Amino acid sequence: MVEQSVYLVLRKTPFAKVFLFFGTGIVCGYYITLSILLFQIVYGCIIIMFLLLMCSEVYNKRWRRTVFPPVFYIMLFFLGVFWIGRELPAQQLRHFMSAEAEYLVGVVRDEPVFGEASIRFPVEIRYAVETEKVRPATGKIMLSIARKNEKPDLILSYGDELLFRNNVVEARAPYNPKQFDYKRYLAHKNIYHQAYIQPADMRLIGSQKGNSLVAKALIIRQYFVRKFDSFITDREALEICSALILGYRANFQTETLTAFINTGTVHVLSVSGLHVGMVFFLLNFLLGFLDRHPHGRPIRFTLILISIWGYVLLTGMAPSVLRAGVMLSFLLIAGWSQRANQNLNSLFASACCLLLFNPFTIFEIGFQLSYLAVFGLFTIYPLLNKAFPVNSKWMRIIWQVILVSVSAQLFTMPLTLYYFQQFPNYFLLGNLFVPVPAAVLMYGGIILAICPFPFVSTYLGTGLTYLCHVLLWGLKAIKGLPFATAQGISLSETQLILFFLVIIFLLVTWYSQCKQFLWCTLISVAILLLSAVITSIRYMSYSGIKIYNVGREVAIAVIDQGKVSLMSTLDSVEHPRLAMQVLPDLNHYIRTEDIVFYKLELKNDQQMRIQTSVGILGIMDGASVERKPMRCDILLWRNMSSYHTLDVGYFSDVGLLIIDGSNTSDILLKIEENADALGMPYYVLKNNFAYVWEKK
Repeated sequence: MVEQSVYLVLRKTPFAKVFLFFGTGIVCGYYITLSILLFQIVYGCIIIMFLLLMCSEVYNKRWRRTVFPPVFYIMLFFLGVFWIGRELPAQQLRHFMSAEAEYLVGVVRDEPVFGEASIRFPVEIRYAVETEKVRPATGKIMLSIARKNEKPDLILSYGDELLFRNNVVEARAPYNPKQFDYKRYLAHKNIYHQAYIQPADMRLIGSQKGNSLVAKALIIRQYFVRKFDSFITDREALEICSALILGYRANFQTETLTAFINTGTVHVLSVSGLHVGMVFFLLNFLLGFLDRHPHGRPIRFTLILISIWGYVLLTGMAPSVLRAGVMLSFLLIAGWSQRANQNLNSLFASACCLLLFNPFTIFEIGFQLSYLAVFGLFTIYPLLNKAFPVNSKWMRIIWQVILVSVSAQLFTMPLTLYYFQQFPNYFLLGNLFVPVPAAVLMYGGIILAICPFPFVSTYLGTGLTYLCHVLLWGLKAIKGLPFATAQGISLSETQLILFFLVIIFLLVTWYSQCKQFLWCTLISVAILLLSAVITSIRYMSYSGIKIYNVGREVAIAVIDQGKVSLMSTLDSVEHPRLAMQVLPDLNHYIRTEDIVFYKLELKNDQQMRIQTSVGILGIMDGASVERKPMRCDILLWRNMSSYHTLDVGYFSDVGLLIIDGSNTSDILLKIEENADALGMPYYVLKNNFAYVWEKK
């Protein structure tokens, strides 16, 4: 009786509510770090609520109707807090940072990524090696091993067990405004520390210590990557095919990736719901004849489900394709059961399943974007398709592709603007062009992967190469159109919430035809537009100087009410370091093409005085102490030597002294002590945030 009643309540409960309360609990548990005592209290609350639910089931029907729903959802919230809290370092009594250790023993948790200067991969710590003592330990780090050009690279793979020197430090926050926050990116994977070591500081002590299924999946993917490499000789084509079909994006060229990003088609390179959907539609078409047999439908369903998970295994069980496999499996089960209105519940049920497996999944950008895109397809697309019917057969196909793209883009747009601060203006054009070549590449690549005949594989490889060139040519042509990308879009957390409120109120208004929700939509739009205008005015009226932290190099931006001049020792504004660390901020003031760039040619023992529209900037590069610095508002002093000292008389005409990353730590310490003793205003740029000087 109790089990039947609970089942009835859960069957009537939309999984959207389950996901809402459970997911909210996970987010709150992550951002509000609990002590061990409070964590135990949360655990006790879950047990008490569970017992209360059982009592409500046994007592009477009135209790079941009034007590069960609110207590159940509150219990889900606390369960979310507990579910992620148990994974956080604060709850790990054996965390490797709780005691000093000379060496650490850990297991490689993902395929190593080979960069130009290092090999990077996450490591799960198993043991901490102290003086003549080995103790169990927990925690994760991002480990980087230096690459030596004169020596062959280390051969490492998922599941290898390593012993390495404990050079672990806390992950650093970004040094420049609007720069990609790598620290937050790692934290959303439950990684808070990183280490950089030399090959001599590490030793391989074991293998096959990871999940055996994941290890086999990665081995299979590596086999197919090597097969692609044998028959696809062009590098760009190989990268596109490996990414599109197998989800393998190691050493992907920046220019190629940018072409996909700026045209709004980067989802093609991430094996996800689109690719799993292509496999589903192909199999559904090929196995359609089974429906004519009495028991053919369940056979077709079973074969499709097995094939989809075979493809998930083929792609190495990457998080994005694993997510898509789970999502489509739930949708297939709902479709097979022939129950009405099961799509959304199945969508949220799959999300809850993934959060039970790994609560940190909710912080992944791919998880958020993919589920929002599918949610848009289930809610907006039917409305648009019904409101704007097209009778022509061929025009209807094109129109449906447009509606699918708009429906998915509408829900993902707020997060795209928030995370990437740019928007592809020609995303419709890109998504109209991409589907046909992407589908041919997808199916042709799968045939190449399983083809046992080398002469057939050779022709397939040649055909895929030409098709990749056509795809890339088209995307670069779209990318080259005027105003292809809106850059420097600043969206705060408050504006992000407002944006989603606008979409939700608009959706509810359309479905309910209620004037009250229409007014809520209009008010939300007005507030959002007003905040956007205020933000735009603030950027356009800004005047000041920004000295960015780019290591030993120099990058100085002079911003004066919408006009930007960038001075740097790097060769151009397109330099990768400037593109990563400086342009994300400057694009909020002006487009990259309109930035005036000046190449700084600095020489040793040189002084440079720059008169700008917002102030006077001086640069000293290892200048002699006998030479008095010029008069300026800001003086940047580089490449100091041990005999340099500060004198108030020499720096009387300097408003502020800035010491950058070209100076060694020993010299910095000496200069800081000297400046503090003299009471001189100074700012150390090394290992510090960029200096921002705003004109009053």
